[in-house]
Amino acid sequence: MKIRVVKTESKAQAVQIVRYQNNKRIVLQHIGSTHTEETLNDLMLLAAEWINDNTCLLSIFPDENPNKLLQLNHSTFVGIKYRFFHTQVSSWI
Repeated sequence: MKIRVVKTESKAQAVQIVRYQNNKRIVLQHIGSTHTEETLNDLMLLAAEWINDNTCLLSIFPDENPNKLLQLNHSTFVGIKYRFFHTQVSSWI
């Protein structure tokens, strides 16, 4: 899902939530339209909230507290392993 901003015939900016399927745009929700930048920012926030409320997916970059996903104060860094990379590169040879 993406937030789309388009110009209307009355020179306003409309905020829509869309998804693309089979090279076609499907409008899932029309949030609203405005003539001012202030209101546009508010509509963009409403669109982002609508997406968060209507999807079951976690964001890759959560805006909220990232410690909800991983408790850093209870975690220990033990090192890095390059096994996956080595396996992939070895399979090409």
